[in-house]
Amino acid sequence: MNESDKLRRILSGKKAVVFDFDNIIVDSEPFHFEAYSRVFARAGHTLDREEYWLEWTSRGGGAKGEIERHGLDLVPAEIQKQKDPIYSRFCGSGEIRLFPSAAAIIKILRDAGFTLAVASGSYEHDIRTILSANGIESHFEAVVGKDGIEKTKPHPETYLKACSKLGIAPAHCLAVEDAEKGVRSARDAGMSVIVIETPITRGLGIEGADIVLSGLERFLRILEKIYD
Repeated sequence: MNESDKLRRILSGKKAVVFDFDNIIVDSEPFHFEAYSRVFARAGHTLDREEYWLEWTSRGGGAKGEIERHGLDLVPAEIQKQKDPIYSRFCGSGEIRLFPSAAAIIKILRDAGFTLAVASGSYEHDIRTILSANGIESHFEAVVGKDGIEKTKPHPETYLKACSKLGIAPAHCLAVEDAEKGVRSARDAGMSVIVIETPITRGLGIEGADIVLSGLERFLRILEKIYD
């Protein structure tokens, strides 16, 4: 079965598409990396970019994992406390932009009748700031960040909360992800999952998705064929 037919089958019967945010809709991961790098540098530790993409972005180990892997005498909560305002300033600066194909993908799916949401490990206020700056906040019926989430991805709570806010059962929702932790989260929530490979995550061998596409541009091209 070719990719177009496979994606058409996956979308059949779905009412909503729930997007991960960082590295899917917007090119924000370099800004997360920069914010964390500044904080760790204060403590004399340098983050490795490739390790960050694998251990933080895909697997979800976060600051706690970095501290444990390198035996650092640091407190994860304090690292996060220092990092958050740095990243929020990036969000408010207008520097964080949509990926070129993301706006077109969102438009096609909205025009096709899908309800859209965001389910992310970032804070809701940062997500909304970026969406607003890029003129697409109104396109999403629900935005779920880590605010008020007891267990973040890979736990299913983030996706379950997004589906609940939409009032649509997880079985009728499709997740768009790029990370191992997100695939596990969506799967355990009872959703179908598309993985979009990116330059950051390509080659990591993420498993568990219904389909893996080579990038947002490929996703867009297939959607254009399906909804032409």
